[in-house]
Amino acid sequence: MKNKDIIDYLCSLDGKPKDSWYNIGIKFGIEAPDSERAKVDEAYRVKAIGTKAQDIWRSYVSKKNSLVPVKEVYKDGKLLFETFKKVPEELEYDKKNFEIQSITTNPNGGAWARFTKKEKPLDKAHIDSLLELLKKDLVLQPIDYKVSLQKVKPDSKAKGLFVYGADKHIGALTKENSIYKNKYNKEVIKERIVNQTIYEIDEVFETYGQLEDLFIMDLGDALDGYNQQTTRKLQERSTSFLPQQYNNREQHDIYVEVHKELFDYIMAKQYAQNVFFIATSNSNHGGDFEYSAMKTLEMYLNIKYPNIKTFVTDKFIDHFVYGEHCIIFTHGKDTEDMKSGFPVFLNNKSEIYILDYIRNNYLEDFYVTFVSADLHQSSEYYTKLFRYKKVLSQYGSSKWIHTNFGMTPAGLSSEIIYKFSNKILKSDRIFPCENSSNTGINICKS
Repeated sequence: MKNKDIIDYLCSLDGKPKDSWYNIGIKFGIEAPDSERAKVDEAYRVKAIGTKAQDIWRSYVSKKNSLVPVKEVYKDGKLLFETFKKVPEELEYDKKNFEIQSITTNPNGGAWARFTKKEKPLDKAHIDSLLELLKKDLVLQPIDYKVSLQKVKPDSKAKGLFVYGADKHIGALTKENSIYKNKYNKEVIKERIVNQTIYEIDEVFETYGQLEDLFIMDLGDALDGYNQQTTRKLQERSTSFLPQQYNNREQHDIYVEVHKELFDYIMAKQYAQNVFFIATSNSNHGGDFEYSAMKTLEMYLNIKYPNIKTFVTDKFIDHFVYGEHCIIFTHGKDTEDMKSGFPVFLNNKSEIYILDYIRNNYLEDFYVTFVSADLHQSSEYYTKLFRYKKVLSQYGSSKWIHTNFGMTPAGLSSEIIYKFSNKILKSDRIFPCENSSNTGINICKS
């Protein structure tokens, strides 16, 4: 209690001692550290006792300035002891270009922070670059997009090709230490979104000739996530960050760039008399972030190809009628409310949910298809009133999917729907992939 007594004594004097540090030390029974030397060296004894008493006070003052008291114990009206905690120092960082993503504190004091580079998607330079991206083809690469007068083969009935683009996850990175490989850089993204879609349309065109209708759909999770976060994380309902290889701007711009190329090619080849772009942005990864990219693409299409009919919805579920069919479409898991999305295999709960939607929208007289994405797997099931369909992911699978569910190949689901009958021709195109194995050691030599 000697330290406490000295501190209390000096506090009563407002930290201004009226005696020498040696006398204060003697007053409260302070002894020199080296007692044997103190017996024969008076000068050492005086200096050692004074220094020790002064250090006790300095240590207290230092803590008082850098720590805050979190506990005080009194006895008989007197302060018995205090517990201090370090005050986190103000973080110094480039506030213009970076922002704090998270701060972690230590129970014993101190803190450390994680920073992220600020995104400025609406600054003038970025807007100008997007305008150039939208304008350059209009000026430099004009395409005659007029609808061809070519007639459909006389033996074919009115039909439409529905291409279900889904779960593109532009920006996603499958970690190198995953048990399977899934390379997904810009070149691969273009191959899967542009080339593989064209291959699918080409095959149908070669078989049936020019189609009446071509629907290019985007069922959400087109972008992997804003600031490496799902929409749940943005609402502070998740603690994990997504491994990504492209930042926010790059994700947005790659989406616009590859889809411009896709539609430019489709219109130049005159695959169909009527072309549609229908997309949903109410998804658990992209959300409002991908809504902006989809609307940018829609603006480009509306300007360059006014004959293309476009619709981008922010509703979780929406629908449209095609002849005798009704297509109900959704990503499968929404931006903010659902704990679990629609399952791969239809269950009773989901069936009741979908039937409720059909009845409330008076769709019982149509051939109803309920199509969704989210789980990166293809499946199909028929009930008495509707067809339940899940579609493939153009991204494939991440390390998290590999670890929890195994290898899920990337692919593209599509189908031909006959407009005035219940005939549907379905296709699942699994993308060619290099050796996906990422395990195995060569330790035993024969």
